[in-house]
Amino acid sequence: MSAAARAGAAGNPRLGFGIVCALINNVLVGVGSGIYFPLLPLRLDLMGESPASVGFHAVASSIGVLLVAPYMSTWLSRLGAPCVIAIGCAASAVPAALMLLEDSYWLWFFLRLVMGCGLAIHWVGSDAWLNQAATEKIRGRILSFYVVSYIGGVSGGSALLNTFDLGGDAPFIAMSCCFGLALLPLFAAWRSGPVFLPSSKEASLRMFRVAPVLMTVGVLIGLADGAAFALIPLFAVLAGMTDHHAVWVMTSFLLGGSLMQFPIGWLSDVMDRRHVLILLAVVAVCVTPILPFVMDGSPLTWILSGICGAAVIGLYAVSLGIIGRRFTGGDMAAANAVFVLCYEFGALTGAPVGGGAMDIIGAPGLPIVMGVASALVLIAAILRGRRWIPKP
Repeated sequence: MSAAARAGAAGNPRLGFGIVCALINNVLVGVGSGIYFPLLPLRLDLMGESPASVGFHAVASSIGVLLVAPYMSTWLSRLGAPCVIAIGCAASAVPAALMLLEDSYWLWFFLRLVMGCGLAIHWVGSDAWLNQAATEKIRGRILSFYVVSYIGGVSGGSALLNTFDLGGDAPFIAMSCCFGLALLPLFAAWRSGPVFLPSSKEASLRMFRVAPVLMTVGVLIGLADGAAFALIPLFAVLAGMTDHHAVWVMTSFLLGGSLMQFPIGWLSDVMDRRHVLILLAVVAVCVTPILPFVMDGSPLTWILSGICGAAVIGLYAVSLGIIGRRFTGGDMAAANAVFVLCYEFGALTGAPVGGGAMDIIGAPGLPIVMGVASALVLIAAILRGRRWIPKP
Protein backbone atom coordinates (compact mmCIF):
# COMPACT_ATOMS: atom_id res chain seq x y z
CA MET A 1 0.00 0.00 0.00
CA SER A 2 1.24 3.51 -0.74
CA ALA A 3 2.29 5.85 2.08
CA ALA A 4 -0.63 8.11 1.32
CA ALA A 5 -3.09 5.25 1.45
CA ARG A 6 -1.61 4.04 4.77
CA ALA A 7 -1.92 7.53 6.21
CA GLY A 8 -5.52 7.88 5.08
CA ALA A 9 -6.46 4.51 6.53
CA ALA A 10 -4.38 4.63 9.72
CA GLY A 11 -7.48 4.37 11.89
CA ASN A 12 -9.34 1.91 9.67
CA PRO A 13 -7.39 -0.88 7.93
CA ARG A 14 -10.60 -2.01 6.19
CA LEU A 15 -10.82 1.31 4.33
CA GLY A 16 -7.12 1.09 3.46
CA PHE A 17 -7.58 -2.36 1.93
CA GLY A 18 -10.59 -1.00 0.05
CA ILE A 19 -8.53 1.86 -1.37
CA VAL A 20 -5.91 -0.60 -2.69
CA CYS A 21 -8.60 -2.80 -4.29
CA ALA A 22 -10.26 0.26 -5.84
CA LEU A 23 -6.93 1.29 -7.37
CA ILE A 24 -6.30 -2.20 -8.80
CA ASN A 25 -9.80 -2.18 -10.26
CA ASN A 26 -9.10 1.24 -11.72
CA VAL A 27 -5.96 0.00 -13.49
CA LEU A 28 -7.86 -2.84 -15.18
CA VAL A 29 -10.75 -0.61 -16.23
CA GLY A 30 -8.12 1.87 -17.47
CA VAL A 31 -6.51 -0.76 -19.70
CA GLY A 32 -9.89 -1.61 -21.20
CA SER A 33 -10.67 2.08 -21.69
CA GLY A 34 -7.25 2.63 -23.25
CA ILE A 35 -8.22 0.18 -25.97
CA TYR A 36 -11.73 1.60 -26.23
CA PHE A 37 -10.91 5.32 -26.58
CA PRO A 38 -8.67 5.20 -29.68
CA LEU A 39 -10.13 2.01 -31.19
CA LEU A 40 -13.59 3.28 -32.06
CA PRO A 41 -12.59 6.57 -33.77
CA LEU A 42 -9.88 4.81 -35.76
CA ARG A 43 -12.17 1.89 -36.68
CA LEU A 44 -14.95 4.28 -37.72
CA ASP A 45 -12.41 6.18 -39.83
CA LEU A 46 -11.47 2.90 -41.53
CA MET A 47 -15.20 2.41 -42.22
CA GLY A 48 -15.21 5.73 -44.11
CA GLU A 49 -16.98 7.93 -41.55
CA SER A 50 -16.25 11.70 -41.51
CA PRO A 51 -14.63 13.46 -38.50
CA ALA A 52 -18.00 15.01 -37.63
CA SER A 53 -19.66 11.57 -37.69
CA VAL A 54 -16.91 10.15 -35.50
CA GLY A 55 -17.37 13.00 -33.05
CA PHE A 56 -21.14 12.50 -33.00
CA HIS A 57 -20.64 8.79 -32.30
CA ALA A 58 -18.68 9.67 -29.15
CA VAL A 59 -21.77 11.47 -27.85
CA ALA A 60 -23.25 8.06 -27.02
CA SER A 61 -20.82 7.60 -24.12
CA SER A 62 -21.67 11.01 -22.70
CA ILE A 63 -25.41 10.35 -22.93
CA GLY A 64 -24.82 7.25 -20.81
CA VAL A 65 -23.26 9.38 -18.09
CA LEU A 66 -26.15 11.85 -18.16
CA LEU A 67 -28.58 8.95 -17.70
CA VAL A 68 -26.98 7.42 -14.58
CA ALA A 69 -25.20 10.23 -12.73
CA PRO A 70 -28.32 11.73 -11.08
CA TYR A 71 -29.02 8.41 -9.32
CA MET A 72 -25.49 7.57 -8.17
CA SER A 73 -25.63 9.06 -4.66
CA THR A 74 -28.79 7.01 -3.94
CA TRP A 75 -27.29 3.80 -5.31
CA LEU A 76 -24.06 4.31 -3.36
CA SER A 77 -25.90 4.79 -0.07
CA ARG A 78 -28.11 1.71 -0.65
CA LEU A 79 -25.72 -0.76 -2.27
CA GLY A 80 -22.22 0.45 -1.36
CA ALA A 81 -19.41 1.41 -3.69
CA PRO A 82 -18.00 -2.10 -4.49
CA CYS A 83 -21.41 -3.43 -5.59
CA VAL A 84 -22.28 -0.35 -7.65
CA ILE A 85 -18.89 -0.31 -9.39
CA ALA A 86 -19.15 -4.05 -10.13
CA ILE A 87 -22.43 -3.40 -11.94
CA GLY A 88 -20.64 -0.74 -13.98
CA CYS A 89 -17.81 -3.11 -14.94
CA ALA A 90 -20.26 -5.82 -16.04
CA ALA A 91 -22.24 -3.26 -18.07
CA SER A 92 -18.99 -2.34 -19.87
CA ALA A 93 -17.70 -5.87 -20.55
CA VAL A 94 -20.85 -7.23 -22.23
CA PRO A 95 -21.34 -4.47 -24.88
CA ALA A 96 -17.61 -4.57 -25.69
CA ALA A 97 -17.98 -8.26 -26.58
CA LEU A 98 -21.21 -7.66 -28.53
CA MET A 99 -19.41 -5.20 -30.83
CA LEU A 100 -17.93 -8.29 -32.47
CA LEU A 101 -21.31 -9.11 -34.00
CA GLU A 102 -21.14 -6.59 -36.85
CA ASP A 103 -19.28 -3.47 -38.04
CA SER A 104 -22.32 -1.21 -37.83
CA TYR A 105 -22.31 2.52 -37.04
CA TRP A 106 -25.72 2.48 -35.33
CA LEU A 107 -25.33 -0.88 -33.54
CA TRP A 108 -22.05 0.38 -32.10
CA PHE A 109 -23.75 3.67 -31.18
CA PHE A 110 -26.30 1.76 -29.07
CA LEU A 111 -23.64 -0.49 -27.51
CA ARG A 112 -21.48 2.56 -26.83
CA LEU A 113 -24.44 4.12 -25.02
CA VAL A 114 -24.70 1.06 -22.74
CA MET A 115 -20.93 1.11 -22.20
CA GLY A 116 -21.19 4.80 -21.38
CA CYS A 117 -23.67 3.95 -18.60
CA GLY A 118 -21.35 1.23 -17.27
CA LEU A 119 -18.22 3.35 -17.36
CA ALA A 120 -20.11 6.26 -15.78
CA ILE A 121 -21.22 4.06 -12.88
CA HIS A 122 -17.61 2.95 -12.39
CA TRP A 123 -16.33 6.51 -12.71
CA VAL A 124 -18.69 8.27 -10.29
CA GLY A 125 -18.51 5.36 -7.84
CA SER A 126 -14.70 5.40 -7.81
CA ASP A 127 -14.57 9.20 -7.46
CA ALA A 128 -16.90 9.08 -4.48
CA TRP A 129 -15.24 6.02 -2.87
CA LEU A 130 -11.75 7.53 -2.80
CA ASN A 131 -12.84 11.09 -2.01
CA GLN A 132 -14.90 9.78 0.93
CA ALA A 133 -12.16 7.45 2.22
CA ALA A 134 -9.39 10.09 2.07
CA THR A 135 -8.66 12.63 4.78
CA GLU A 136 -8.20 16.30 3.89
CA LYS A 137 -4.48 16.20 4.73
CA ILE A 138 -3.65 13.68 2.00
CA ARG A 139 -6.70 13.94 -0.26
CA GLY A 140 -4.70 15.38 -3.16
CA ARG A 141 -2.24 12.49 -3.10
CA ILE A 142 -4.94 9.82 -2.78
CA LEU A 143 -6.75 11.33 -5.75
CA SER A 144 -3.47 11.56 -7.67
CA PHE A 145 -2.95 7.80 -7.15
CA TYR A 146 -6.51 7.33 -8.36
CA VAL A 147 -5.88 9.31 -11.55
CA VAL A 148 -2.48 7.64 -12.07
CA SER A 149 -3.98 4.16 -11.69
CA TYR A 150 -6.61 4.92 -14.32
CA ILE A 151 -4.53 6.95 -16.75
CA GLY A 152 -1.62 4.53 -16.37
CA GLY A 153 -3.99 1.73 -17.30
CA VAL A 154 -5.35 3.74 -20.22
CA SER A 155 -1.79 4.36 -21.43
CA GLY A 156 -1.06 0.64 -21.22
CA GLY A 157 -4.27 -0.13 -23.07
CA SER A 158 -3.41 2.30 -25.86
CA ALA A 159 0.04 0.73 -26.19
CA LEU A 160 -1.53 -2.75 -26.20
CA LEU A 161 -3.89 -1.69 -28.98
CA ASN A 162 -0.87 -0.86 -31.10
CA THR A 163 0.05 -4.58 -31.13
CA PHE A 164 -3.31 -5.58 -32.62
CA ASP A 165 -4.72 -5.43 -36.12
CA LEU A 166 -7.08 -2.44 -35.87
CA GLY A 167 -9.43 -4.10 -38.37
CA GLY A 168 -9.63 -7.42 -36.49
CA ASP A 169 -11.51 -8.87 -33.51
CA ALA A 170 -8.63 -9.04 -31.00
CA PRO A 171 -9.01 -5.44 -29.67
CA PHE A 172 -12.67 -6.04 -28.76
CA ILE A 173 -11.87 -9.35 -27.05
CA ALA A 174 -9.06 -7.77 -25.01
CA MET A 175 -11.26 -4.80 -24.06
CA SER A 176 -14.06 -7.04 -22.80
CA CYS A 177 -11.65 -9.25 -20.85
CA CYS A 178 -10.12 -6.25 -19.06
CA PHE A 179 -13.52 -4.98 -17.91
CA GLY A 180 -14.43 -8.49 -16.76
CA LEU A 181 -11.19 -9.01 -14.79
CA ALA A 182 -11.79 -5.69 -13.04
CA LEU A 183 -14.58 -7.42 -11.07
CA LEU A 184 -12.10 -9.55 -9.10
CA PRO A 185 -10.64 -6.83 -6.78
CA LEU A 186 -14.19 -5.58 -6.15
CA PHE A 187 -15.25 -9.00 -4.87
CA ALA A 188 -12.23 -8.95 -2.53
CA ALA A 189 -13.24 -5.51 -1.20
CA TRP A 190 -16.99 -6.20 -1.02
CA ARG A 191 -17.19 -5.07 2.64
CA SER A 192 -14.30 -2.60 2.58
CA GLY A 193 -15.89 0.48 1.04
CA PRO A 194 -16.80 3.65 2.96
CA VAL A 195 -20.30 4.30 4.26
CA PHE A 196 -22.32 6.82 2.24
CA LEU A 197 -25.08 8.71 4.02
CA PRO A 198 -28.36 8.97 2.11
CA SER A 199 -28.86 12.17 0.13
CA SER A 200 -31.99 13.35 -1.63
CA LYS A 201 -32.42 14.53 -5.20
CA GLU A 202 -32.84 17.98 -3.66
CA ALA A 203 -29.25 17.74 -2.37
CA SER A 204 -28.01 17.17 -5.92
CA LEU A 205 -30.03 20.07 -7.29
CA ARG A 206 -28.74 22.29 -4.50
CA MET A 207 -25.18 21.87 -5.80
CA PHE A 208 -26.03 24.07 -8.80
CA ARG A 209 -27.05 26.86 -6.42
CA VAL A 210 -24.23 26.39 -3.90
CA ALA A 211 -21.34 26.13 -6.39
CA PRO A 212 -22.50 27.29 -9.83
CA VAL A 213 -19.08 28.46 -11.04
CA LEU A 214 -17.35 25.27 -9.90
CA MET A 215 -19.93 23.18 -11.73
CA THR A 216 -19.51 25.39 -14.81
CA VAL A 217 -15.78 24.72 -14.63
CA GLY A 218 -16.69 21.02 -14.68
CA VAL A 219 -18.49 21.58 -17.99
CA LEU A 220 -15.44 23.35 -19.46
CA ILE A 221 -12.98 20.68 -18.29
CA GLY A 222 -15.30 18.04 -19.72
CA LEU A 223 -15.40 19.88 -23.04
CA ALA A 224 -11.58 19.86 -23.28
CA ASP A 225 -11.20 16.27 -22.07
CA GLY A 226 -14.11 14.94 -24.15
CA ALA A 227 -12.67 16.42 -27.32
CA ALA A 228 -9.18 15.12 -26.47
CA PHE A 229 -10.11 11.54 -25.54
CA ALA A 230 -12.45 11.11 -28.49
CA LEU A 231 -10.42 12.81 -31.22
CA ILE A 232 -6.67 12.97 -30.50
CA PRO A 233 -5.93 9.88 -32.67
CA LEU A 234 -7.95 11.36 -35.54
CA PHE A 235 -6.29 14.77 -34.98
CA ALA A 236 -2.85 13.13 -35.34
CA VAL A 237 -3.90 11.36 -38.56
CA LEU A 238 -5.20 14.62 -40.05
CA ALA A 239 -1.93 16.29 -39.01
CA GLY A 240 -0.07 13.79 -41.21
CA MET A 241 0.80 10.87 -38.93
CA THR A 242 0.07 7.17 -39.58
CA ASP A 243 -2.64 5.31 -37.68
CA HIS A 244 -0.12 3.56 -35.43
CA HIS A 245 1.79 6.77 -34.71
CA ALA A 246 -1.55 8.41 -33.92
CA VAL A 247 -2.13 5.79 -31.21
CA TRP A 248 1.30 6.68 -29.74
CA VAL A 249 0.29 10.36 -29.63
CA MET A 250 -2.69 9.33 -27.51
CA THR A 251 -0.38 7.18 -25.39
CA SER A 252 2.00 10.12 -24.86
CA PHE A 253 -0.91 12.38 -23.89
CA LEU A 254 -2.11 9.84 -21.32
CA LEU A 255 1.38 8.95 -20.08
CA GLY A 256 2.16 12.62 -19.44
CA GLY A 257 -1.09 12.90 -17.54
CA SER A 258 -0.19 9.82 -15.50
CA LEU A 259 3.40 10.68 -14.61
CA MET A 260 2.62 14.22 -13.47
CA GLN A 261 -0.39 13.43 -11.30
CA PHE A 262 1.51 12.72 -8.08
CA PRO A 263 3.48 16.01 -8.22
CA ILE A 264 0.20 17.78 -9.01
CA GLY A 265 -1.53 15.99 -6.12
CA TRP A 266 1.30 16.90 -3.73
CA LEU A 267 1.11 20.53 -4.81
CA SER A 268 -2.64 20.57 -4.23
CA ASP A 269 -2.07 19.33 -0.65
CA VAL A 270 0.48 22.03 0.21
CA MET A 271 -0.89 24.93 -1.86
CA ASP A 272 -4.25 26.57 -2.43
CA ARG A 273 -5.89 24.20 -4.94
CA ARG A 274 -7.25 27.18 -6.85
CA HIS A 275 -3.67 28.30 -7.57
CA VAL A 276 -2.79 24.81 -8.84
CA LEU A 277 -5.85 24.90 -11.09
CA ILE A 278 -4.74 28.28 -12.48
CA LEU A 279 -1.22 26.96 -13.14
CA LEU A 280 -2.51 23.93 -15.05
CA ALA A 281 -4.92 26.05 -17.10
CA VAL A 282 -2.07 28.40 -18.08
CA VAL A 283 0.04 25.43 -19.25
CA ALA A 284 -2.87 24.04 -21.30
CA VAL A 285 -3.56 27.42 -22.92
CA CYS A 286 0.11 27.81 -23.88
CA VAL A 287 0.75 24.27 -25.19
CA THR A 288 -2.40 23.37 -27.16
CA PRO A 289 -1.89 25.91 -30.01
CA ILE A 290 1.56 24.44 -30.69
CA LEU A 291 0.46 20.82 -31.12
CA PRO A 292 -0.54 20.93 -34.84
CA PHE A 293 2.94 22.14 -35.76
CA VAL A 294 4.89 19.35 -34.01
CA MET A 295 3.02 16.26 -35.28
CA ASP A 296 6.09 14.94 -37.13
CA GLY A 297 7.31 12.14 -34.86
CA SER A 298 10.12 14.25 -33.39
CA PRO A 299 10.83 14.36 -29.63
CA LEU A 300 8.69 17.51 -29.43
CA THR A 301 5.68 15.48 -30.58
CA TRP A 302 5.84 13.20 -27.55
CA ILE A 303 7.03 15.83 -25.03
CA LEU A 304 4.37 18.42 -25.81
CA SER A 305 1.65 15.76 -26.09
CA GLY A 306 2.65 14.59 -22.60
CA ILE A 307 2.71 18.11 -21.14
CA CYS A 308 -0.70 18.79 -22.64
CA GLY A 309 -2.03 15.58 -21.09
CA ALA A 310 -0.60 16.48 -17.68
CA ALA A 311 -2.30 19.87 -17.70
CA VAL A 312 -5.67 18.90 -19.16
CA ILE A 313 -6.08 15.72 -17.09
CA GLY A 314 -4.75 17.43 -13.96
CA LEU A 315 -7.57 19.98 -14.07
CA TYR A 316 -10.06 17.23 -13.26
CA ALA A 317 -8.12 15.75 -10.33
CA VAL A 318 -7.56 19.15 -8.69
CA SER A 319 -11.25 19.99 -9.09
CA LEU A 320 -12.15 16.73 -7.30
CA GLY A 321 -9.92 17.83 -4.43
CA ILE A 322 -11.75 21.15 -4.25
CA ILE A 323 -15.06 19.27 -4.01
CA GLY A 324 -13.68 17.04 -1.24
CA ARG A 325 -12.55 20.13 0.71
CA ARG A 326 -15.83 21.95 0.34
CA PHE A 327 -18.42 19.17 0.84
CA THR A 328 -18.77 16.43 3.49
CA GLY A 329 -21.01 13.47 4.27
CA GLY A 330 -23.86 12.74 1.89
CA ASP A 331 -23.29 16.06 0.16
CA MET A 332 -19.87 14.87 -1.06
CA ALA A 333 -21.36 11.96 -3.03
CA ALA A 334 -24.02 14.29 -4.44
CA ALA A 335 -21.41 16.92 -5.35
CA ASN A 336 -19.22 14.28 -7.03
CA ALA A 337 -22.18 13.04 -9.05
CA VAL A 338 -23.27 16.53 -10.11
CA PHE A 339 -19.68 17.50 -11.03
CA VAL A 340 -19.37 14.39 -13.20
CA LEU A 341 -22.76 15.19 -14.72
CA CYS A 342 -21.50 18.67 -15.62
CA TYR A 343 -18.20 17.25 -16.84
CA GLU A 344 -19.96 14.81 -19.14
CA PHE A 345 -22.32 17.50 -20.40
CA GLY A 346 -19.13 19.27 -21.50
CA ALA A 347 -17.76 16.05 -23.00
CA LEU A 348 -21.06 15.61 -24.83
CA THR A 349 -20.33 18.98 -26.46
CA GLY A 350 -16.58 18.60 -26.80
CA ALA A 351 -16.47 15.59 -29.13
CA PRO A 352 -18.84 16.94 -31.83
CA VAL A 353 -17.51 20.50 -31.50
CA GLY A 354 -13.94 19.25 -31.87
CA GLY A 355 -14.90 17.05 -34.82
CA GLY A 356 -16.82 19.89 -36.44
CA ALA A 357 -13.89 22.28 -35.95
CA MET A 358 -11.57 19.79 -37.67
CA ASP A 359 -14.08 19.41 -40.51
CA ILE A 360 -13.94 23.17 -41.05
CA ILE A 361 -10.27 24.08 -40.47
CA GLY A 362 -8.48 20.73 -40.35
CA ALA A 363 -6.23 19.37 -37.61
CA PRO A 364 -5.82 22.71 -35.71
CA GLY A 365 -9.54 22.64 -34.87
CA LEU A 366 -9.12 20.22 -31.96
CA PRO A 367 -6.36 22.10 -30.08
CA ILE A 368 -8.25 25.36 -30.60
CA VAL A 369 -11.32 23.88 -28.88
CA MET A 370 -9.18 22.51 -26.02
CA GLY A 371 -7.32 25.80 -25.64
CA VAL A 372 -10.46 27.94 -25.54
CA ALA A 373 -12.04 25.68 -22.89
CA SER A 374 -8.87 25.84 -20.77
CA ALA A 375 -8.78 29.63 -21.12
CA LEU A 376 -12.32 29.87 -19.78
CA VAL A 377 -11.36 27.66 -16.81
CA LEU A 378 -8.46 30.04 -16.16
CA ILE A 379 -10.74 33.08 -16.22
CA ALA A 380 -13.26 31.43 -13.86
CA ALA A 381 -10.54 30.36 -11.41
CA ILE A 382 -9.02 33.85 -11.31
CA LEU A 383 -12.25 35.84 -11.06
CA ARG A 384 -14.46 33.61 -8.90
CA GLY A 385 -12.20 30.89 -7.49
CA ARG A 386 -11.88 32.42 -4.01
CA ARG A 387 -15.48 31.38 -3.30
CA TRP A 388 -14.86 27.71 -3.99
CA ILE A 389 -13.04 26.71 -0.81
CA PRO A 390 -14.23 27.73 2.65
CA LYS A 391 -11.79 29.04 5.22
CA PRO A 392 -10.43 26.35 7.59
